[in-house]
Amino acid sequence: MEVAAAPDELDLLRRRVVNVVGHELRTPVTTVRGLAESLAVDDLDDETRRRLTDALVRSATRLEALVDDLLLASGIFTASPTGELTTVDLADAVRRAGWPTAAPIEGAAVARARRDAVDRALGPIVDNALRHGSPIEVRLHVHGDRAVVDVESGGPEIADGEAALLCEPFFRGEAAVMTAPGLGLGLAIARTVARYEGGDVTAHARTGGGLVVRLQLPCAS
Repeated sequence: MEVAAAPDELDLLRRRVVNVVGHELRTPVTTVRGLAESLAVDDLDDETRRRLTDALVRSATRLEALVDDLLLASGIFTASPTGELTTVDLADAVRRAGWPTAAPIEGAAVARARRDAVDRALGPIVDNALRHGSPIEVRLHVHGDRAVVDVESGGPEIADGEAALLCEPFFRGEAAVMTAPGLGLGLAIARTVARYEGGDVTAHARTGGGLVVRLQLPCAS
């Protein structure tokens, strides 16, 4: 039986969501407004108008990406990857996600999934590992009917309870809060996309400090 959250816990969650989302959306929204007001001036030369228009498109694209991330993390699939199911070599997918060429990938696994979805899931997982500490490692293997990717990164000790929460929307660990801005949606989006493909994403503390993020997808037989 599911236990409902206490009113004070719900209020804390609402405040956290409003604070994080409001802070991250304010910058691109303010920029879009400022650029639009600048473009409304009649006496702009062509070069200035072109530069302002380019900047407006970049800011609008950033704003659209933030909204898509929010929809995905909320389990709303209008922004989810599309395409046909295919076989996806997960070592190749890890490299596409930005894994350094010099960093080894141990093992092999091939998934049955949408290529765009695999890329969408692995992107924030790999980015999280690269941003939050070395050494970094990737291990691939097959477990039953699951193709598994374990992405390990070093760093400070993480409590088991905090590691489990890292895949929840809007939760950011202490190290992340202190080092970089963000919505705290990366791993939540990875998990949402993976589940849409019939898989999952989980996180647990790494022995000796750091984090292990595991992506599981249906295995190509």
